Amino acid sequence: MKRSHGNYSKHSRSFGRKGKLTIPTLLAAYKSGDMVRIDPNPSHREGRPALRFKGMTGKVEGKVGRAYCVSLRVGGKTKTLIVTNLHLSLSSVGTEE
Repeated sequence: MKRSHGNYSKHSRSFGRKGKLTIPTLLAAYKSGDMVRIDPNPSHREGRPALRFKGMTGKVEGKVGRAYCVSLRVGGKTKTLIVTNLHLSLSSVGTEE
């Protein structure tokens, strides 16, 4: 059978690599102004961004329901994504220590 080439097949190739979700990942909370990295989890489709945003870093603007509003620059434009916390991780970019 011929392999599918749709958007979801591209996300699902690395399904085994991600493994189970942990409790801290499910309960992760981000504040407005936090820098986050977009890392789509293939096992959860709800609130997942498009594949082209994978690995990009953005700033949390606020919360929209259970999801977060993340703004990032792509080319010369600012894009706003609505992403759930399962597909985000805290980034070390832009943090002062």
